[in-house]
Amino acid sequence: MSQRIVLIGAGSAQFGYGTIGDILQSKVLEGSTIVLHDINPNTLAVVEQNARAFIEERGLPFTITATTQRSEAFQGADFIVNSIEVGDRFALWEQDWRIPQQYGVRQVYGENGGPGGLFHSLRIIPPILEICADIMKYCPRATVFNFSNPMSRICTTVTRAFPDLKFIGLCHEIASLRNFLPRILGVPYEALEVRAAGLNHFSVVLSARYKDSGQDAYP
Repeated sequence: MSQRIVLIGAGSAQFGYGTIGDILQSKVLEGSTIVLHDINPNTLAVVEQNARAFIEERGLPFTITATTQRSEAFQGADFIVNSIEVGDRFALWEQDWRIPQQYGVRQVYGENGGPGGLFHSLRIIPPILEICADIMKYCPRATVFNFSNPMSRICTTVTRAFPDLKFIGLCHEIASLRNFLPRILGVPYEALEVRAAGLNHFSVVLSARYKDSGQDAYP
């Protein structure tokens, strides 16, 4: 199935390589064009070069292109995956946590909720709204998957500003149960039946049971 998949923020070594790797493992997406987009041309070029070499060396049925221009990247896009951050994220996250603390507001981290999450939202939501405006202009039928935080605040704002945009917030927190639950319970993940629900970054495991016995695995 040939699709045009745009990765926004692809110059990130973590997001760019990780997401490209996920796509390249998909049989369903074989034949697709992966469009790498970032505002940093230097890091974008590095990711593009390495991804292209990986595909060519292994003869994988994918095409890689890269551009710093959203108008070019979004033309004919079927899917868009967004993962951006503004400024020096670790230094700013530190401020988001420490400044409220000086006024007696203690947060676990402050990336998504509380006053720290508000500061984070005020930085990152404006450029995301600009991105969404361009999506509506160049590829309004595209489905957008967002991995940027604060997830719930971004999704709320975008769906209010662009109610016709197919905008989906995703997080690895439930998927990460595959790594954590086996270590906690001492059994393979395949031996468990797990149900989870809730908003991104506000989710909860509703039930966990052993498949062979039906016994409740919740501590």
